[in-house]
Amino acid sequence: MKKILLILSVFISIQQVNAQAFEKENNFIQAGYGIGLGYGRLLSAYQANSGYKFSGFGPAFVSYERAVTDRFGLGLAVSYSSYGGKWVDGFNYDYSYRWSTFSIMARGAYHFEVRNDKFDPYVGVGIGFLRYGYKWTSNDPSFNEANYDVSLGTPLGYQIFAGARYMFSDNVGGYAEVGYGLSVANFGLTFKLGGR
Repeated sequence: MKKILLILSVFISIQQVNAQAFEKENNFIQAGYGIGLGYGRLLSAYQANSGYKFSGFGPAFVSYERAVTDRFGLGLAVSYSSYGGKWVDGFNYDYSYRWSTFSIMARGAYHFEVRNDKFDPYVGVGIGFLRYGYKWTSNDPSFNEANYDVSLGTPLGYQIFAGARYMFSDNVGGYAEVGYGLSVANFGLTFKLGGR
């Protein structure tokens, strides 16, 4: 029994001196993919038309974060998505529509203190550039793209998110985030570089 207690106390003390998942001067790069905002459902209104096809990509994410303190990180996130549909109307005219988003956001995150050296939960906000693009096309001679003009507002975008990383090893892990912005949720891989 004494040997088991000795082994247990050594194990606990080793766990306490291990590096935390998020510490000052750590750098993280994340790459992931998200759940979109329902563009497929929106374009399914045209599904009854002949030859209807929907295609989409993203949102795809790449981000960088630097641990400024043991609890606060600053970084940059880039994301892109593109969705569209094509169909043929009752007069055999082809129509297609494509919607895309591109963003570059400065982000700040607060990281909670936990006793697990692999788990890193956080919340944060982002603000930056957000560009929406759309394109309607048709071979219908009466088609005028100006009739489908969409007011896209300012190029200012923001994000509110909560997430967590789980490190599989000292330098590689996975992450998941939920929130408001370009994606309801996104997940992927995280890589820790340098630092302590």
